[in-house]
Amino acid sequence: MKDHRHSNNHKLTQQQKDSIIELKKKDRWRSGRNIRDKLKLPVNRKTINNIFRSEGLVHENIKRVKAIVRFEAEHPNDMWQTDIMGKIAFKNLGILYLIATLDDHSRFVPAGRWFRTQGKMNVFQIWYESLSKCGLPDAMLQDKGSQYKARTRFGTADYEWYAKAVGIKLIWANSAQCKGKIERFWGFVQDDFVPEILHAKSIEEVNGAWRLWLARYNYVFKSEYFGNVTHASVYHVSERRLSQLELQTLLTVEERRKVSRESTISLYGKRYIIPPGYIGCRIWVKIKGNKLSFEANGEVFWKERLRD
Repeated sequence: MKDHRHSNNHKLTQQQKDSIIELKKKDRWRSGRNIRDKLKLPVNRKTINNIFRSEGLVHENIKRVKAIVRFEAEHPNDMWQTDIMGKIAFKNLGILYLIATLDDHSRFVPAGRWFRTQGKMNVFQIWYESLSKCGLPDAMLQDKGSQYKARTRFGTADYEWYAKAVGIKLIWANSAQCKGKIERFWGFVQDDFVPEILHAKSIEEVNGAWRLWLARYNYVFKSEYFGNVTHASVYHVSERRLSQLELQTLLTVEERRKVSRESTISLYGKRYIIPPGYIGCRIWVKIKGNKLSFEANGEVFWKERLRD
């Protein structure tokens, strides 16, 4: 990302250079752009990177989770990419995972969020949110992880079934090389966002900061690849859209569960307490985005949010 307001002609003072080096040594994950913006320096990020090289710090950036390879769809919404970024260890929270979708042509990100697990319903939440905001892409590229693809010869994963229901073609990536755009985005997230939030006290704090960062990424940051314009200026929402009612009807996941003697059910590895009166009964759990409704005899008797 490059901001045309910054110049290489500005000379840094020794004190400014010392501050750059100190920040880099304190946290080797910081990128040149991140440190430049942190210190409010009116220089190009390449100037900062030159200082890294002169001090032997250039190779101390965070190790990439996956390889970065480029390719590109011709138009917005021709194809989205969806993926789970490799685990990041937060100082006070332990491991978190980022799940997001990205438009392959413009690099615009319709939706993304941090979770404690990589479960399929977390993937499905982000997919649901993306379709609600930006309409339907013609195709979706993803890997063959169990969150996306059934493992049995004749099985069909929820993700595959719903993609067919809304008319989205699924393209299966055989390697990281096929997902160059979102891999590159992961690298930028690791350089630019992660260092600023590593000491967060809660996942809500992480996602609050993430929403602000993602809005800047889409609408403020300028891409060198597109001639220093924003991702949002290159992207437009899909003409293929479904109403919220249609989305909710089509994309509702239904699960059948038996209520235990302790008046609980298990759903995707989490225990949910069921109100009294349903022990031994088989109930329906309906999932819309991250909202759960519990039904028996055709009536909703309890509502809750899906737990990460």
